[in-house]
Amino acid sequence: MGRLIVFWFPFSRSFLYRFLHTGVMSDVHVTEHLARIGILLDYSSGRLLFFNAERGLVLFAVRHKFTDAAHPAFALEKAGVLTLCTGMELPEFVKQS
Repeated sequence: MGRLIVFWFPFSRSFLYRFLHTGVMSDVHVTEHLARIGILLDYSSGRLLFFNAERGLVLFAVRHKFTDAAHPAFALEKAGVLTLCTGMELPEFVKQS
């Protein structure tokens, strides 16, 4: 699958999330600050989703036939706090798809 890189840019009235995957850049603009972003990897179905964890809205989705282990890595460009929560319940929109 290669790398999937996510950037976050705050603007005065909106926020930009930039997803870079296999040389293709996809921009997602949102008007509210996202306090929690969910990441769902469905390895057997070949889906990787990034979503607004408060509202259940998909920000970005990737389809890929995984053949090797997936290794997540997280980094902050500047000093700050990143909290990872694992084992959260699947959102309703995922259960229905």
